[in-house]
Amino acid sequence: MEIPLFPLNTVLFPGWPMPLHIFEPRYLEMVRFCVEEKSPFGIVLIKQGMAEGDTAVIPHNVGCMVNITQMERLDDGRLLIMTIGQARFRVLSLNRRRAYLVGEVDQLPYLPEKTAPLQAAANELHPLVLNYLTQLTSLADNIEFDPTQVPTEPEALSHMAASLLQVSLETKQSLLEAKKISNALTFLTGQYRREIDILKQFPRQDMGNFSIN
Repeated sequence: MEIPLFPLNTVLFPGWPMPLHIFEPRYLEMVRFCVEEKSPFGIVLIKQGMAEGDTAVIPHNVGCMVNITQMERLDDGRLLIMTIGQARFRVLSLNRRRAYLVGEVDQLPYLPEKTAPLQAAANELHPLVLNYLTQLTSLADNIEFDPTQVPTEPEALSHMAASLLQVSLETKQSLLEAKKISNALTFLTGQYRREIDILKQFPRQDMGNFSIN
């Protein structure tokens, strides 16, 4: 399938929201196309180039397909939109015949795995994510989270854990590109153990607003 691509300096995972401020004419045109054609578009991490004004930008070849869920048009023509990640995709080819980048893409499902060991890996990570978020709430009064919002299903848990984790964009991109969910869960389990140990060393302080609701 062919979809518009939006190269950004961020990595989005399926199931997660992404608010976007649209002001460049080419991306205003892209959003108009998506709304009129009821088409998704793809968010892809920039590999080479810049997010603004760079018509020769080169993205990574794995991204996240999104749907527009809300849109607000400002008086000056800019758009505030809310999107939600739907599925991973791999870019097969790029074309630049429009003002914005367009890609021929295929959805990128994870390789199949046995249910029991996969769920066991998720069960190991799940309490660590809860612990991590609990540690954050203990550091500031204005941080809130609902434990019921942390999924136990392996794929959804891996996407949430990867989204919340403070690691480099390159690391997040590697997680997005993981061939197996178990590979992502194993890596995230180690990372969350380290993050929890680091958080325990911080005194209680104002860390700003934070919510996963």
